[in-house]
Amino acid sequence: MLFMPRTTSNLLAAGIAAFCLVFTPASQAESSKAKMNAAQVEAEFRGCEAAGWCRFRIDSPDGLTESLIRVRPDGVPRSSGGDATSVAVRNRLNALLSNMIHQAKHIVLHDLKELDDGTFAAAVTVTGVDLAADPILVELREKAAGATR
Repeated sequence: MLFMPRTTSNLLAAGIAAFCLVFTPASQAESSKAKMNAAQVEAEFRGCEAAGWCRFRIDSPDGLTESLIRVRPDGVPRSSGGDATSVAVRNRLNALLSNMIHQAKHIVLHDLKELDDGTFAAAVTVTGVDLAADPILVELREKAAGATR
Protein backbone atom coordinates (compact mmCIF):
# COMPACT_ATOMS: atom_id res chain seq x y z
CA MET A 1 0.00 0.00 0.00
CA LEU A 2 1.27 3.40 -0.92
CA PHE A 3 1.43 5.91 1.89
CA MET A 4 0.19 9.42 1.07
CA PRO A 5 0.07 12.31 3.43
CA ARG A 6 -3.46 13.29 4.43
CA THR A 7 -3.40 16.54 2.40
CA THR A 8 -2.38 14.71 -0.76
CA SER A 9 -5.20 12.17 -0.40
CA ASN A 10 -7.69 14.99 0.15
CA LEU A 11 -6.43 16.74 -2.98
CA LEU A 12 -6.63 13.50 -4.94
CA ALA A 13 -10.21 12.88 -3.78
CA ALA A 14 -11.21 16.46 -4.65
CA GLY A 15 -9.61 16.10 -8.08
CA ILE A 16 -11.50 12.87 -8.79
CA ALA A 17 -14.77 14.44 -7.65
CA ALA A 18 -14.22 17.46 -9.89
CA PHE A 19 -13.38 15.18 -12.83
CA CYS A 20 -16.63 13.24 -12.29
CA LEU A 21 -18.69 16.43 -12.13
CA VAL A 22 -17.21 17.77 -15.35
CA PHE A 23 -17.65 14.56 -17.31
CA THR A 24 -21.00 13.41 -15.90
CA PRO A 25 -23.95 13.88 -18.33
CA ALA A 26 -26.18 16.92 -17.77
CA SER A 27 -29.14 16.58 -15.43
CA GLN A 28 -32.38 15.25 -16.86
CA ALA A 29 -33.97 18.73 -16.76
CA GLU A 30 -31.10 20.23 -18.74
CA SER A 31 -31.19 17.31 -21.13
CA SER A 32 -34.96 17.71 -21.64
CA LYS A 33 -34.60 21.46 -22.24
CA ALA A 34 -31.87 20.83 -24.81
CA LYS A 35 -34.05 18.26 -26.56
CA MET A 36 -37.01 20.68 -26.52
CA ASN A 37 -34.87 23.09 -28.54
CA ALA A 38 -34.96 20.47 -31.27
CA ALA A 39 -35.40 20.69 -35.02
CA GLN A 40 -39.06 19.65 -34.84
CA VAL A 41 -41.58 18.77 -32.17
CA GLU A 42 -45.09 17.41 -32.65
CA ALA A 43 -47.66 19.55 -30.84
CA GLU A 44 -51.35 19.82 -30.01
CA PHE A 45 -52.95 23.26 -30.38
CA ARG A 46 -54.55 24.79 -27.26
CA GLY A 47 -55.44 28.35 -28.34
CA CYS A 48 -53.87 31.71 -29.27
CA GLU A 49 -53.82 35.11 -27.58
CA ALA A 50 -53.82 38.60 -29.10
CA ALA A 51 -50.31 39.12 -27.68
CA GLY A 52 -49.02 37.02 -30.58
CA TRP A 53 -48.44 33.66 -28.95
CA CYS A 54 -50.27 30.35 -29.00
CA ARG A 55 -50.40 27.53 -26.46
CA PHE A 56 -49.33 24.08 -27.55
CA ARG A 57 -49.14 20.84 -25.62
CA ILE A 58 -46.03 18.85 -26.34
CA ASP A 59 -44.70 15.59 -24.98
CA SER A 60 -41.44 15.79 -23.10
CA PRO A 61 -38.48 14.20 -24.85
CA ASP A 62 -38.56 11.31 -22.38
CA GLY A 63 -42.21 10.70 -23.29
CA LEU A 64 -43.26 10.53 -19.63
CA THR A 65 -44.73 14.00 -19.13
CA GLU A 66 -46.53 16.71 -21.07
CA SER A 67 -45.83 20.43 -21.18
CA LEU A 68 -48.03 23.36 -22.11
CA ILE A 69 -45.81 25.96 -23.76
CA ARG A 70 -46.43 29.40 -25.26
CA VAL A 71 -45.07 29.72 -28.80
CA ARG A 72 -44.74 32.81 -30.96
CA PRO A 73 -45.18 31.52 -34.53
CA ASP A 74 -42.43 32.72 -36.88
CA GLY A 75 -43.69 35.06 -39.61
CA VAL A 76 -46.80 36.11 -37.66
CA PRO A 77 -47.10 39.72 -36.44
CA ARG A 78 -46.30 40.20 -32.75
CA SER A 79 -47.76 42.98 -30.68
CA SER A 80 -48.82 43.99 -27.21
CA GLY A 81 -52.29 42.62 -27.79
CA GLY A 82 -54.87 45.38 -27.69
CA ASP A 83 -55.09 46.78 -31.21
CA ALA A 84 -57.40 45.60 -34.00
CA THR A 85 -54.61 43.93 -35.98
CA SER A 86 -53.55 41.87 -32.95
CA VAL A 87 -57.10 40.72 -32.39
CA ALA A 88 -57.48 39.86 -36.09
CA VAL A 89 -54.23 37.83 -36.00
CA ARG A 90 -55.39 36.00 -32.87
CA ASN A 91 -58.78 35.24 -34.41
CA ARG A 92 -57.22 34.00 -37.64
CA LEU A 93 -54.71 31.77 -35.84
CA ASN A 94 -57.44 30.31 -33.63
CA ALA A 95 -59.72 29.71 -36.62
CA LEU A 96 -56.98 28.13 -38.74
CA LEU A 97 -55.54 25.89 -36.06
CA SER A 98 -58.89 24.87 -34.57
CA ASN A 99 -60.18 23.96 -38.02
CA MET A 100 -57.05 21.97 -38.70
CA ILE A 101 -57.47 20.01 -35.48
CA HIS A 102 -60.96 18.94 -36.55
CA GLN A 103 -59.51 17.79 -39.85
CA ALA A 104 -56.93 15.66 -37.96
CA LYS A 105 -54.05 17.64 -39.42
CA HIS A 106 -50.51 17.13 -38.13
CA ILE A 107 -49.06 20.19 -36.29
CA VAL A 108 -45.27 20.44 -35.97
CA LEU A 109 -43.14 23.15 -34.34
CA HIS A 110 -39.84 23.60 -36.23
CA ASP A 111 -36.65 25.08 -34.77
CA LEU A 112 -38.28 25.56 -31.36
CA LYS A 113 -36.20 27.98 -29.32
CA GLU A 114 -36.77 29.63 -25.96
CA LEU A 115 -37.02 33.43 -25.85
CA ASP A 116 -35.94 35.76 -23.05
CA ASP A 117 -39.53 36.23 -21.81
CA GLY A 118 -40.09 32.49 -21.21
CA THR A 119 -42.10 31.96 -24.39
CA PHE A 120 -40.80 30.05 -27.38
CA ALA A 121 -40.52 30.86 -31.07
CA ALA A 122 -40.94 28.32 -33.85
CA ALA A 123 -42.05 27.91 -37.41
CA VAL A 124 -45.46 26.22 -37.19
CA THR A 125 -46.44 23.84 -39.95
CA VAL A 126 -49.67 21.97 -40.39
CA THR A 127 -49.33 18.84 -42.48
CA GLY A 128 -46.20 20.36 -44.02
CA VAL A 129 -47.67 23.80 -44.83
CA ASP A 130 -46.17 26.83 -43.05
CA LEU A 131 -48.83 28.64 -41.03
CA ALA A 132 -47.23 32.03 -41.80
CA ALA A 133 -47.95 31.48 -45.53
CA ASP A 134 -51.70 31.84 -44.96
CA PRO A 135 -52.86 34.69 -47.25
CA ILE A 136 -54.84 36.46 -44.53
CA LEU A 137 -51.92 36.29 -42.08
CA VAL A 138 -49.62 37.63 -44.82
CA GLU A 139 -52.01 40.54 -45.36
CA LEU A 140 -52.19 41.22 -41.61
CA ARG A 141 -48.38 41.07 -41.35
CA GLU A 142 -48.07 43.64 -44.16
CA LYS A 143 -50.70 45.83 -42.49
CA ALA A 144 -48.84 45.64 -39.17
CA ALA A 145 -45.53 46.47 -40.89
CA GLY A 146 -47.14 49.46 -42.64
CA ALA A 147 -48.54 50.75 -39.35
CA THR A 148 -45.12 50.77 -37.69
CA ARG A 149 -43.46 52.78 -40.48
